[in-house]
Amino acid sequence: MAICITGRHSLEEFCNYEMFRPECWKNEVIVIEEAIYGRRRAGRCTKAENSDLAEDPRYLGCYADVLGLLDAKCSGKKECELRIPDSDLEQATPCDKFLKMFLEVRYTCVEGAYYLTAAAKALFALSL
Repeated sequence: MAICITGRHSLEEFCNYEMFRPECWKNEVIVIEEAIYGRRRAGRCTKAENSDLAEDPRYLGCYADVLGLLDAKCSGKKECELRIPDSDLEQATPCDKFLKMFLEVRYTCVEGAYYLTAAAKALFALSL
């Protein structure tokens, strides 16, 4: 589990069977800034696969932007939990089914009890 110290986090990679579990301080909430699911590039998770294909460029570069999904699950909350693989993330299907996909996410904690998610901001803007 990671405790978020106010400020921007670097992009973190979560492999299969790992847990993305951000947690903010008492007076802060999570804000998801970037979320990618798939195999965008070689990294810690591809090295952990222990496969000859892990860093082959033919098996990299497939990914989906899942910011909206993670935003809805985590933004505005003090903590959240997401096990990889996640059935909602699997719906994105950015890569061939035989490839393991990974989550890359950047988040921060901001002071406040309520935070509008990106989806809520879009709905609010449409209503104006």
